[in-house]
Amino acid sequence: MQNAYSWSGKTPPAGIAAIDTGRLGMVIGTAGTASAFLVTLYVAERNYRRGREHIPHLTMRLHVARIEVSGQYDAIIVTLEATNTGSGLCTVNEIHWAVHALSNYDDETEDGMRQEFTERQDRNQETEFPWHQLETDVTSHAISIEPGETEQMTHDCLIPQEIDAVVTSAWVSNASDPQTTAGWYRRTPHIKGES
Repeated sequence: MQNAYSWSGKTPPAGIAAIDTGRLGMVIGTAGTASAFLVTLYVAERNYRRGREHIPHLTMRLHVARIEVSGQYDAIIVTLEATNTGSGLCTVNEIHWAVHALSNYDDETEDGMRQEFTERQDRNQETEFPWHQLETDVTSHAISIEPGETEQMTHDCLIPQEIDAVVTSAWVSNASDPQTTAGWYRRTPHIKGES
Protein backbone atom coordinates (compact mmCIF):
# COMPACT_ATOMS: atom_id res chain seq x y z
CA MET A 1 0.00 0.00 0.00
CA GLN A 2 1.40 3.41 -0.91
CA ASN A 3 0.38 6.75 0.53
CA ALA A 4 0.89 9.95 -1.47
CA TYR A 5 0.98 13.29 0.28
CA SER A 6 0.79 16.71 -1.26
CA TRP A 7 0.96 20.10 0.36
CA SER A 8 1.75 23.70 -0.40
CA GLY A 9 4.41 25.74 1.36
CA LYS A 10 7.95 25.03 2.43
CA THR A 11 7.31 22.53 5.22
CA PRO A 12 5.16 19.41 5.19
CA PRO A 13 2.17 19.06 7.51
CA ALA A 14 2.81 17.82 11.06
CA GLY A 15 3.67 14.11 11.26
CA ILE A 16 5.24 13.92 7.78
CA ALA A 17 9.06 14.08 7.55
CA ALA A 18 10.80 15.83 4.66
CA ILE A 19 13.31 13.44 3.02
CA ASP A 20 16.03 14.61 0.65
CA THR A 21 16.48 11.42 -1.40
CA GLY A 22 19.68 12.66 -3.05
CA ARG A 23 21.45 13.17 0.25
CA LEU A 24 20.03 9.96 1.68
CA GLY A 25 21.41 7.97 -1.26
CA MET A 26 24.83 9.58 -0.82
CA VAL A 27 24.89 8.71 2.90
CA ILE A 28 23.83 5.09 2.24
CA GLY A 29 26.39 4.73 -0.57
CA THR A 30 29.23 6.09 1.58
CA ALA A 31 28.29 3.86 4.51
CA GLY A 32 28.15 0.82 2.20
CA THR A 33 31.57 1.58 0.68
CA ALA A 34 33.15 2.08 4.11
CA SER A 35 31.60 -1.16 5.39
CA ALA A 36 32.84 -3.12 2.36
CA PHE A 37 36.35 -1.69 2.82
CA LEU A 38 36.42 -2.63 6.51
CA VAL A 39 35.19 -6.17 5.80
CA THR A 40 37.84 -6.60 3.07
CA LEU A 41 40.55 -5.33 5.41
CA TYR A 42 39.43 -7.70 8.18
CA VAL A 43 39.38 -10.75 5.86
CA ALA A 44 42.83 -9.91 4.41
CA GLU A 45 44.35 -9.44 7.86
CA ARG A 46 42.79 -12.69 9.14
CA ASN A 47 44.07 -14.65 6.13
CA TYR A 48 47.55 -13.16 6.57
CA ARG A 49 47.67 -14.16 10.24
CA ARG A 50 46.29 -17.63 9.49
CA GLY A 51 48.93 -18.15 6.78
CA ARG A 52 51.79 -16.89 8.96
CA GLU A 53 50.79 -19.16 11.84
CA HIS A 54 51.63 -22.30 9.86
CA ILE A 55 55.05 -21.37 8.43
CA PRO A 56 57.95 -23.35 9.96
CA HIS A 57 61.46 -21.95 10.24
CA LEU A 58 64.58 -23.86 11.22
CA THR A 59 67.57 -22.42 13.01
CA MET A 60 70.44 -24.83 12.44
CA ARG A 61 73.84 -25.42 14.03
CA LEU A 62 76.50 -27.85 12.84
CA HIS A 63 78.92 -29.42 15.32
CA VAL A 64 81.93 -31.25 13.88
CA ALA A 65 84.06 -33.81 15.74
CA ARG A 66 87.13 -35.58 14.40
CA ILE A 67 88.25 -38.94 15.79
CA GLU A 68 91.27 -41.02 14.78
CA VAL A 69 90.13 -44.47 13.68
CA SER A 70 93.33 -45.91 12.18
CA GLY A 71 96.87 -44.97 11.24
CA GLN A 72 95.62 -43.48 7.97
CA TYR A 73 92.04 -42.31 8.48
CA ASP A 74 90.01 -40.07 10.77
CA ALA A 75 86.26 -40.11 11.22
CA ILE A 76 84.37 -36.86 10.74
CA ILE A 77 81.16 -36.83 12.78
CA VAL A 78 78.75 -34.03 11.94
CA THR A 79 75.82 -33.32 14.25
CA LEU A 80 73.04 -31.11 12.96
CA GLU A 81 71.02 -29.39 15.67
CA ALA A 82 67.78 -28.05 14.15
CA THR A 83 65.39 -25.89 16.18
CA ASN A 84 61.96 -24.98 14.82
CA THR A 85 61.73 -21.25 15.59
CA GLY A 86 58.59 -20.84 13.47
CA SER A 87 55.04 -21.29 14.66
CA GLY A 88 54.07 -24.21 12.41
CA LEU A 89 55.01 -27.88 12.30
CA CYS A 90 58.18 -28.59 10.29
CA THR A 91 58.43 -31.93 8.50
CA VAL A 92 61.88 -33.09 7.37
CA ASN A 93 62.11 -35.87 4.78
CA GLU A 94 65.75 -35.64 3.73
CA ILE A 95 69.06 -33.95 4.47
CA HIS A 96 71.80 -33.31 1.90
CA TRP A 97 75.22 -33.62 3.56
CA ALA A 98 78.57 -32.58 2.08
CA VAL A 99 82.17 -32.65 3.28
CA HIS A 100 84.88 -30.71 1.43
CA ALA A 101 88.63 -30.49 2.06
CA LEU A 102 90.75 -27.40 1.52
CA SER A 103 93.00 -27.86 -1.50
CA ASN A 104 96.74 -28.08 -1.05
CA TYR A 105 98.60 -25.24 -2.74
CA ASP A 106 102.13 -23.81 -2.72
CA ASP A 107 103.28 -20.25 -1.97
CA GLU A 108 103.23 -19.23 -5.63
CA THR A 109 99.65 -20.38 -6.01
CA GLU A 110 98.72 -18.59 -2.79
CA ASP A 111 100.13 -15.27 -4.11
CA GLY A 112 98.08 -15.65 -7.29
CA MET A 113 94.94 -16.48 -5.32
CA ARG A 114 95.46 -13.48 -3.02
CA GLN A 115 95.84 -11.17 -6.04
CA GLU A 116 92.69 -12.62 -7.65
CA PHE A 117 90.82 -12.22 -4.35
CA THR A 118 91.83 -8.52 -4.14
CA GLU A 119 90.87 -7.86 -7.77
CA ARG A 120 87.49 -9.55 -7.39
CA GLN A 121 86.79 -7.61 -4.19
CA ASP A 122 87.55 -4.35 -6.04
CA ARG A 123 84.84 -5.37 -8.56
CA ASN A 124 82.46 -6.40 -5.75
CA GLN A 125 82.61 -10.05 -6.79
CA GLU A 126 82.77 -13.01 -4.42
CA THR A 127 85.55 -15.57 -4.46
CA GLU A 128 86.77 -18.32 -2.16
CA PHE A 129 89.65 -20.71 -1.85
CA PRO A 130 89.18 -24.00 -3.73
CA TRP A 131 87.68 -26.87 -1.77
CA HIS A 132 87.73 -30.47 -2.99
CA GLN A 133 84.54 -32.43 -2.51
CA LEU A 134 85.22 -35.50 -0.40
CA GLU A 135 81.75 -36.80 0.17
CA THR A 136 78.11 -36.03 -0.50
CA ASP A 137 75.22 -38.03 0.81
CA VAL A 138 71.46 -37.71 1.11
CA THR A 139 69.88 -39.29 4.15
CA SER A 140 66.17 -39.92 4.43
CA HIS A 141 64.39 -38.94 7.61
CA ALA A 142 60.79 -38.90 8.75
CA ILE A 143 61.01 -36.24 11.43
CA SER A 144 58.38 -33.74 12.50
CA ILE A 145 59.71 -30.85 14.56
CA GLU A 146 57.12 -29.00 16.61
CA PRO A 147 57.47 -25.24 17.19
CA GLY A 148 60.11 -24.66 19.87
CA GLU A 149 61.48 -28.24 19.61
CA THR A 150 65.08 -29.17 18.76
CA GLU A 151 66.09 -32.34 16.92
CA GLN A 152 69.59 -33.73 16.39
CA MET A 153 70.64 -35.64 13.28
CA THR A 154 74.12 -37.02 12.60
CA HIS A 155 76.25 -37.97 9.64
CA ASP A 156 79.77 -39.38 9.55
CA CYS A 157 82.46 -40.24 7.02
CA LEU A 158 86.14 -41.20 6.81
CA ILE A 159 88.85 -38.85 5.54
CA PRO A 160 92.64 -39.28 5.15
CA GLN A 161 94.62 -38.05 8.17
CA GLU A 162 96.79 -35.69 6.11
CA ILE A 163 93.78 -33.42 5.49
CA ASP A 164 93.88 -30.64 8.05
CA ALA A 165 90.86 -28.48 7.17
CA VAL A 166 87.38 -29.52 6.13
CA VAL A 167 84.11 -27.68 5.67
CA THR A 168 80.86 -29.52 6.30
CA SER A 169 77.43 -28.47 5.13
CA ALA A 170 73.85 -29.61 5.48
CA TRP A 171 70.81 -28.64 3.44
CA VAL A 172 67.46 -29.60 4.97
CA SER A 173 64.50 -29.76 2.62
CA ASN A 174 61.21 -28.27 3.78
CA ALA A 175 58.54 -30.93 3.27
CA SER A 176 55.90 -28.91 5.16
CA ASP A 177 55.72 -25.86 2.87
CA PRO A 178 58.32 -25.99 0.06
CA GLN A 179 56.59 -23.22 -1.91
CA THR A 180 57.26 -20.73 0.88
CA THR A 181 60.77 -21.96 1.78
CA ALA A 182 62.53 -24.70 -0.19
CA GLY A 183 64.79 -25.54 2.75
CA TRP A 184 67.56 -24.38 5.05
CA TYR A 185 71.34 -24.47 4.62
CA ARG A 186 74.22 -24.39 7.08
CA ARG A 187 77.98 -24.61 6.52
CA THR A 188 80.73 -24.92 9.14
CA PRO A 189 84.53 -25.20 8.77
CA HIS A 190 86.69 -27.42 11.01
CA ILE A 191 90.46 -27.48 11.46
CA LYS A 192 92.29 -30.53 12.79
CA GLY A 193 93.13 -30.17 16.48
CA GLU A 194 90.28 -27.73 17.20
CA SER A 195 87.35 -28.90 19.26
